[in-house]
Amino acid sequence: MYVTDKAKIVIEATPEEIWEYVTDPVHWTASNPEEHYGLEYDTPDNRPREGATFHQHEEVAGIYADLHGRFSYIDYPNVAVWTGMAYYPFLRGLVTVRIPEGGTIRLEETEDGTRMSHAVWMDFPNNRRGRFLKWLFTTFLDGKAKLYDHTNKELVFFKERLESDATTPTS
Repeated sequence: MYVTDKAKIVIEATPEEIWEYVTDPVHWTASNPEEHYGLEYDTPDNRPREGATFHQHEEVAGIYADLHGRFSYIDYPNVAVWTGMAYYPFLRGLVTVRIPEGGTIRLEETEDGTRMSHAVWMDFPNNRRGRFLKWLFTTFLDGKAKLYDHTNKELVFFKERLESDATTPTS
């Protein structure tokens, strides 16, 4: 039982410039400092590549998550598809809820720049517990809106940083 959302924005930069900036784990973490607590790619250069795994500490809808993921497909500099398992500990870790998650990041050139989008999903189990968790997430926690806000905040950060860097005079 999926909860999905997609954020998109146009950035005045090339797909290559955007890719190099956003795949730096320091920049990804900085894109949402209230909800990102660190990202590491399990690669020698700490950058994503097809088949590489990653580990991110974050919050989604105000709930801490320990996300372990993998890039199942990368077409540099156009598309990155990731999937993972997010572990949400409750009651000081006495109960941990595991939710499969994933996303597709796309960079598409347009006349105005590059459209960057990030479509994300969470897959709640189709059982009584899963239906309850999905209901809790979407109603009580307003999770669908917060999922969009989380993703959109990242894209706005990238746009602001990349466009301000482009207009900053060099010495």
